[in-house]
Amino acid sequence: MSVLAGMTHEQKLALKRDLAERVVKAGLTLPSASSPGALAAHCDLGLTVERPHTTAIDNALTPLLTQENGRVMIFSPPQLGKSSRGARWFPFWWLTMRPRDRILLASFAASLAQTHGGAVREYIRMYGADYGLRLSATQSTKAAWELTTGGGLRSVGVRGGLSGHPMDLGIIDDPFAGRAEADSPTMREAVWNWYSGVWSARRSPTAREVIIMTRWHQDDLAGRLLDRDGRIEEGGDWTVLHMPALALKPEPAKGVFADPLGREPGEPLSHPKIADGDHGALLAHWARQKQRSTARDWGSMYQGTPWSAEGSLLDDDAIRAATMGRPDTFKRVVIGVDPAGGGRDSVGIVAVGLDSQRHAWFLDDRTGKLSAAEWPEAVCLAAAEHDAGTVVVEKNFGGDMAKQLIAQAWEKLADRGSVSGLCPHVSEVTAKKSKVLRAEPIAQAILTGRVFFARGVDLKQLATEWTMWEPGSTWSPGALDAGVHAVTEVLPASPRGSEVSNPVRRRRGEGGSGRGLAGRRR
Repeated sequence: MSVLAGMTHEQKLALKRDLAERVVKAGLTLPSASSPGALAAHCDLGLTVERPHTTAIDNALTPLLTQENGRVMIFSPPQLGKSSRGARWFPFWWLTMRPRDRILLASFAASLAQTHGGAVREYIRMYGADYGLRLSATQSTKAAWELTTGGGLRSVGVRGGLSGHPMDLGIIDDPFAGRAEADSPTMREAVWNWYSGVWSARRSPTAREVIIMTRWHQDDLAGRLLDRDGRIEEGGDWTVLHMPALALKPEPAKGVFADPLGREPGEPLSHPKIADGDHGALLAHWARQKQRSTARDWGSMYQGTPWSAEGSLLDDDAIRAATMGRPDTFKRVVIGVDPAGGGRDSVGIVAVGLDSQRHAWFLDDRTGKLSAAEWPEAVCLAAAEHDAGTVVVEKNFGGDMAKQLIAQAWEKLADRGSVSGLCPHVSEVTAKKSKVLRAEPIAQAILTGRVFFARGVDLKQLATEWTMWEPGSTWSPGALDAGVHAVTEVLPASPRGSEVSNPVRRRRGEGGSGRGLAGRRR
């Protein structure tokens, strides 16, 4: 103890590092983290945020320790920490487990790869002593550094040279700088030739590979490798962690398999800056991202599907085209209500009016998180403000007592002087048809000029749900459902003989007579 007492802090740290390294060389077991995320949480003093999608990344990467020639692909939206987890903490964690392995890390730009490599080197410098890791004095730059144990990491730009540098673990983080590169047949071919002739030539007999990328094009590096080598589910080589912003319906023919997070189609992906489980905030975030993106960019960057992603009932252009100044008077106004249920905690409340030309108008959207005591009053206030004579309530989830609840709420509000006159008639409806069969005719009516969105009114939630929900999705959009019930109530019936067609297909010119529930344009 007297010797340690006389040491400086730097001398104690050097001794700690030396002892840890000796333990590794002796083949003894060091304290270790169970995953890259656990290591990050231990070293990063609580700054690393764990979410279901980062846990899924760990679960895909950690089995590589025991999988000789294991291969993993990771696709997810940007800004979720996949590069931080897969190209920084993962190689550091790997070296704590296999300190003699040589890692190659590549990206579309050498500077980006070196930034990742420099971060891993910094982790070694700050935390490596606890795991017997120490940087070699002979080579320690961002581009290439080694450990005294023999392992190390070299960073290179895609299409850069790798002669003389073997690979026990290879990580490619985004081989393309963006869509322009991925759309270029010349660039795709150049990346493929580099992967085949340079990258693959550096593999050791048991080398593992990880590819983290945005699926910009069907014929990009991931696309070619999956075509050639196949997925694990198909008896192939690659484990694919595909985490779209909104969970997709499995379509193996398109490369979409069961959601790795167990989400139902339409459910939002977690985000490090949004509280875990805040479904509404997550959905709103991805809705904003979709609104800011073209359909193609949304499909590739956020959904991981490098094909057309125009499966929603309406797009932004259709909403804008149907938004205009409202009439001064209406023949009839209805309040549509979709109580919370089916895994959703918000109540849809939408006002719809019918004008003298028999056009329906979305007039108001008061959808929100409301308790069983709050939503009946919100419905009554909306009905009073818009002079609505009817309230249509879906009774599938909690709507069985709607008449009584609304009548009681109206009486209380009348006692306070907030409403006057008779309580609106309450019509309870049961959604016997599937959501798509209810919503598609209304979408068709919007496209054919029978239903409009009133300008100057906050209908963002309603519009967002029309552009976000896709046929086949099991996510239940409250505002959309409430609006559909209200429009169905007020809109005149279609002429006999009209047919219902998918508005998405009509926009693409895939047939249909142009007559849906809305009938002819008037």
